[in-house]
Amino acid sequence: MLSDDELDRMLRAGDPAPAGSATDPDSPTAARILARVRRSARQRRRRILVLAPAVALTVAGVTAGTYAWVAGDGKGHTLDSTGLTCDGPDRGDAVVGFDPGADDPVLKCRQQWPELFGKPAPSTLTACVDSSRQGSIVVYAGGRDQCGRHRADPYLGPTREQLGLALFRTDLKAHFAGRTCVPYAEFRKVVGRLLAEHDLTGWKSGHFQTADKEPEGACAEISYYDEPEKTIWLGDHQAGDPMTWP
Repeated sequence: MLSDDELDRMLRAGDPAPAGSATDPDSPTAARILARVRRSARQRRRRILVLAPAVALTVAGVTAGTYAWVAGDGKGHTLDSTGLTCDGPDRGDAVVGFDPGADDPVLKCRQQWPELFGKPAPSTLTACVDSSRQGSIVVYAGGRDQCGRHRADPYLGPTREQLGLALFRTDLKAHFAGRTCVPYAEFRKVVGRLLAEHDLTGWKSGHFQTADKEPEGACAEISYYDEPEKTIWLGDHQAGDPMTWP
């Protein structure tokens, strides 16, 4: 498979009239051609990377569970229980919010599929845990074989800790409902109390520091949950704006 540099050299070597013509490798036209070639090459490389594990599984006669990848915690659980991805047609996808204590990932994507992708949901959808660093939930069109084809494991539901975190998120949002500015000290106090109530041992809160601001502003809100590190990251919130909840 040709690299980007090799493609660039081939385009320059094959230019019959360089220096100003439409085929000049530095011209806008040639740049667009090269960009299309590079995209096509990357797509071919991606298809090979995705399909090769599936071919290996078929030839060797092994199962996805014995193949050399790690998806989530390796036991069918995600490492990011606050969202999921609906893998739509034509390589499209959409990330939606997820509550592991109340939502079923397949049902969640099925309900939102027409709005997200402009067509009815496929008859069969399957939730998998992908082999990305965060081990995300991805819902694919098709049966359980889709997990193996995408280097993923079937999703087997939330852990006890993830159920506790879901309750924590619900209670925190309810506690500050209607507020537009919560001081950091108050936010941390409530976070600490709710973490203890939901037995989230080892969890802590942290703060994103930025170069152009004081270490902490007047108002706080949650930026995101880092489940592998058991950290709730806080960020500055603009007073008067509605609070957002990941």
